[in-house]
Amino acid sequence: RIFGRNILRTIIFAPMVVSALVVGYLFKYIFGPPGTGVVNAVLEAVGLHQVDFLGNPTTALWIIIITVIWQFTGSTMVIYLAGLQGVPPELDEAAVDGAGYWKRFWYITRPLLAPAITINLMLGLIGGLKLFDQIFSITNGGPGNQTQTISTLIYLIFSQFAEYGRA
Repeated sequence: RIFGRNILRTIIFAPMVVSALVVGYLFKYIFGPPGTGVVNAVLEAVGLHQVDFLGNPTTALWIIIITVIWQFTGSTMVIYLAGLQGVPPELDEAAVDGAGYWKRFWYITRPLLAPAITINLMLGLIGGLKLFDQIFSITNGGPGNQTQTISTLIYLIFSQFAEYGRA
């Protein structure tokens, strides 16, 4: 039992109910270009050089990864919690005699969590393939198409090049 566990669950799950577009614009505001972003304002306040997070292909990709992880950690947590609640406590208590914590986890809990792990992997893969809102709102596929995905490429071909059939 953790003190305030319901509050922690709410805080972790809260980003999941916010629109992906809003989350994207929030992170664009936080990591905006030098002179506009919150992180750059903090860097300037402590005397460090400002960084163009969204103009650098490497950091732009990491900002998108952080954004997606932050937004979807809540749903992943709910699935794992449901899986953990499905583990019978009798199995864990029976293994206390001869097994340490890691052996109990590896040989008892992990196999019983296999469906939750599979569901989270599939949902993550599908979500990654259809990722559009965060990329469109943060970088629009740039810089230099380094954060382009299938969805943003289809949108680019459809809207800017007017190649409807190809899109």
